[in-house]
Amino acid sequence: MSAPFRFLNALARVFSALSLYGEGHPAREQALDEVYQGLLGLLDENRHPTFTFLEGDVVYGKRSLREFRDWPLGKRLLEIEVQRFEFMPGASRQEVSGFLNELAARFIAGRSTSPDEPVVYPHIKFGPIDEEEEEPGATFNLGEQTEKVDSIHDEATKKGRIPIELASSVVETLSMAMRAESNLLVPLVPLKETDEYSTVHSINTSVIAMALGEYLRLTGREVRLLGQAGLLHDVGKVIIPKDIINKPTTLDPDEWEVVKLHTSEGAKIILQSGEGLDMAAMAAYEHHLKWKGEGGYPNLNWPRRPHRISQLIHLCDGYDAMRTKRPFQNPMPTEEILLILLKGAGVDFEPGLIKNFIHMMHKWASRIVIADGEETV
Repeated sequence: MSAPFRFLNALARVFSALSLYGEGHPAREQALDEVYQGLLGLLDENRHPTFTFLEGDVVYGKRSLREFRDWPLGKRLLEIEVQRFEFMPGASRQEVSGFLNELAARFIAGRSTSPDEPVVYPHIKFGPIDEEEEEPGATFNLGEQTEKVDSIHDEATKKGRIPIELASSVVETLSMAMRAESNLLVPLVPLKETDEYSTVHSINTSVIAMALGEYLRLTGREVRLLGQAGLLHDVGKVIIPKDIINKPTTLDPDEWEVVKLHTSEGAKIILQSGEGLDMAAMAAYEHHLKWKGEGGYPNLNWPRRPHRISQLIHLCDGYDAMRTKRPFQNPMPTEEILLILLKGAGVDFEPGLIKNFIHMMHKWASRIVIADGEETV
């Protein structure tokens, strides 16, 4: 078990002990010892460990701890207006015990309270996130994620599978960037070179899909599945020659047949990569099917409606493809794209889904930002 995991698990146990046992009780003292030893372990590997508690997420430094998704203690800390812990070398057991006892008192009061003469903890900072501390998204350089996605595509090309942990890491980072301030952001990566399209499009489809999932009030797990499906939906394109991918003119029939293979090939690559990727494989296979299952590709022997997650990815994929400059098209303005998507309601897309997507794009327009600070299209 890693140091941050040991510390957080000890933290969860100590508050139970503090509520059950009086001062000086052996069980209480043992729980405090465990937290203190856990903190020393953290400080051995990181001289300034920081935990941030967001709605549904626990972030250690800049890394989201997915095992602590929807952590009950994280929610309790938010209720008493504690969004962050910061620790520095030199904290004594007495200082840590005082800090934990103060939090326990706040839990009992059910709100953020402070004594008449606040206790100063020289080596511990805690409380709400300082809004002036950093600009939205400043700690998340989404451009760095393109290298990780390139690595995912390279392994898919060479080995016919994807590195699951790396893909999960990208989705976690994107999710953290979206939660960089109190209101959810939709941070998109700009396309700078034509050859980057597959990578950038995968990242942006993932972000847009997670934003739509949040707007539809899906569970945290469902939002992450959408992010994963969006990131991997086009992985099958690694089999397509670059001259076809980057062709600046209309594809001929034979070339188009090659492109259409990316749905089935992508599903195979994902399924060969390990367990827990069934939804991503489904979306890769179905994300070009029309809503009623008739039309689009791949051809189905028995037409059926695509899975809900595939419909979501189909919609987000289409939106990002139209808003991005490509060899054969200029980027379209948002309102023009939304009008095209609306015309596909009932044929290409489920009508209710299109309605919600358009509402989201209008309501959250100010939240859509380009990762390097440029204006959106």
